Amino acid sequence: MTWDVITLGEPLLRLQPRDDERLEESARLHAFVGGAELNVAYALAGLGRSSALFTAVPEGPLGRRVLRHLRAGGVDTAFVHVLPGRLGLYWVEYGREPRTIEVHYDRAGSAFCALDRERAPWAALRASRMFFVSGITPALSPTVCELALEMAQEARRAGITVAVDLNYRARLWSVAQAAPVLERLARSADVLVAPEADLRTVFGWSGTAEELLRRAAEAFPASTVVLTCGGEGAVCMRQGALQRGPVFPCVQIDRVGAGDAFTAGLLHALLDGHAERSLDYALAMAALKHGVRGDTLTTTAEELERVASRQARDIRR
Repeated sequence: MTWDVITLGEPLLRLQPRDDERLEESARLHAFVGGAELNVAYALAGLGRSSALFTAVPEGPLGRRVLRHLRAGGVDTAFVHVLPGRLGLYWVEYGREPRTIEVHYDRAGSAFCALDRERAPWAALRASRMFFVSGITPALSPTVCELALEMAQEARRAGITVAVDLNYRARLWSVAQAAPVLERLARSADVLVAPEADLRTVFGWSGTAEELLRRAAEAFPASTVVLTCGGEGAVCMRQGALQRGPVFPCVQIDRVGAGDAFTAGLLHALLDGHAERSLDYALAMAALKHGVRGDTLTTTAEELERVASRQARDIRR
């Protein structure tokens, strides 16, 4: 079997009170399955892609919940290992202005952190079209860090497209720890996605978004470099050509996972050879994710095409 995309990443459970409540006071919490690479694999499966997640879950009901969620979304779970340990959690307080969104991680010692190269699906990786990993995964444990770097390097040697979302999470590791690792990961990428703010923080770069983009394109060998700029949309450098994309209008119900949906849309277009439409697909997916609760986005290629073509309507009958 050949997979369109194989991802490596930790599954998580998000616990969150109502938007108008604080964690220290709420009596009821909503729970959502997520995780950066899981979210990308899930969204791609909804678009009709054969996607697989290489990961580990614990024995018991929480591990089964993750597996059920993945299978319901069409993600291949052949490379999901059931190991001793726990499921990583993260707690979100969804503050409204002037409060900020607060994220608290509780993921140390998870089953995922025990993964090593002996369990990696090397043959499947070499049979895939693309390998995807985020900059969050190397922060989780030294073993997983080396595994992520080795898988990216092996995929590149095998001629498999390597896609990296260079996310930086300050509550997982320091800039001093992250910078050399993320630089190594970026040097393995054929497709590199990076939040503008993270490039400034991790590498100490300055300038406009376009200046940062050009610097990243010069620093790293990726043929496609994309910079996400929040409400300003995104900019892309592909083989020396600059492209800018504005955000799509949307109602913000839940912004968690929007960056992962963006990445899924980008990769979906690139897998189809539609590089010229990749920013539209990516930004349309991010807008769709803003409109639904939960970490993962359930959508279809038909819906994506309609939104990306700006043909959406208030009511379809």
